[in-house]
Amino acid sequence: AAARLERRAVLLVGRDTRSLLPDPLPAGIAAFDYAPHSWLMPRAAAVVHQGGAGTTGQALRSGRPMVVVPFAHDQMDHAARLVRLGVALTIPRDRYDEARATRALGRLLAEPSFTARAAAIGEAVRAENGAGAAADALEELSRNAAGVRSG
Repeated sequence: AAARLERRAVLLVGRDTRSLLPDPLPAGIAAFDYAPHSWLMPRAAAVVHQGGAGTTGQALRSGRPMVVVPFAHDQMDHAARLVRLGVALTIPRDRYDEARATRALGRLLAEPSFTARAAAIGEAVRAENGAGAAADALEELSRNAAGVRSG
């Protein structure tokens, strides 16, 4: 899909699937076993991922639009939520093919609303103090469970 759109791509394939890649890869396409999402995603024009919780969080934090191809478990819910947020398109795993991926990526890159919405959400996520807010919420729950009122 990236080659058809004349875009570069970085594929994170893990060790077990490297043998499934064409050899050689098309020009402008690179494959790696691993790269930190926090480093790679903010540098991308768009992100294609499976919709796992951690990957979804990193993709939102990156501020980049995405195509989600959910495989199992909570990934379908994450994909639906990302679509509702206006930051993603989704392709069911059993319908994923080159043509659908090309159309989805092409649309994400052509329609500025996806990029603008993803950038705004990414900015909000990066501004959050998630760990501090979670600690405060847990402390409040603990106080309430013990019958102690705050403030």
